[in-house]
Amino acid sequence: MTKQHIRRYIWLAVAVFWMFLIFYFSAQKAAESSEVSGTLTYRVAEWASQMFHLDWGANTLVKYSKMLQHPVRKAAHMTEYAILAAIFLGNCSQYPVLKKRRYCVAWLSASVYAATDEFHQLFVEGRSGEFKDVCIDSTGALIGLLAVWASVRIYSRFCSRSS
Repeated sequence: MTKQHIRRYIWLAVAVFWMFLIFYFSAQKAAESSEVSGTLTYRVAEWASQMFHLDWGANTLVKYSKMLQHPVRKAAHMTEYAILAAIFLGNCSQYPVLKKRRYCVAWLSASVYAATDEFHQLFVEGRSGEFKDVCIDSTGALIGLLAVWASVRIYSRFCSRSS
């Protein structure tokens, strides 16, 4: 087995692992998922109160926690799919045939997985599959790929100058 084959299997294993992780989170019932994000946003509100000496009471912390919950959840979705698209890009980079189209294939793959994930949520208690969530996830994938592209460009320019 060549090094290239090993790299391909590693990238594939990482992609399958990340897809499983997304599936696992999507399989949580709505109440469980809300509890996780609610706890996180409550801690963020609590931190802000302490950091800026706001002395918010419990009711105020809950109010701000609930206000933060939706944007935090959507940002988490975008991050999940940014990472997935970057993993798909790494996978595509192992195949010379995809060299020119690898960013498109990576984005399309992440977007298709987002659609299947939303379909999966139709069967989870309290969850719903929504087209707008596919759009949010696909946007996250695009942002992730743009970040990788920019990083590669910056790294390439830095390396070419130091030579």
